[in-house]
Amino acid sequence: MNKLVSVIMPTFNGASSGFLAQSIESVLNQTYKNLEFIIVNDCSTDNTLEILQEYAKKDHRIQIINNQKNQKLPQSLNIGFTMLKVNILLGLQMITIFILML
Repeated sequence: MNKLVSVIMPTFNGASSGFLAQSIESVLNQTYKNLEFIIVNDCSTDNTLEILQEYAKKDHRIQIINNQKNQKLPQSLNIGFTMLKVNILLGLQMITIFILML
């Protein structure tokens, strides 16, 4: 039985950084498929939310949490933790390229 792996990725204005799509793709392209991908949009002012919504439409493993005000990284992670259905937890900062080896 494959254990569920949860990935939490907070982002603030990720679209402007140029790393948002690359970070999302690095998670979605893993060979290990039993994962939930929780992305916490920390009240971005660019088009980050629209990009996240497009990815979520294409992949059911993505769950978007959209903070209504900027909470900063620690609180955004805590918000993400409340949504977990996890057996194994991995944290991901947007600028990290994700490689999972189980």
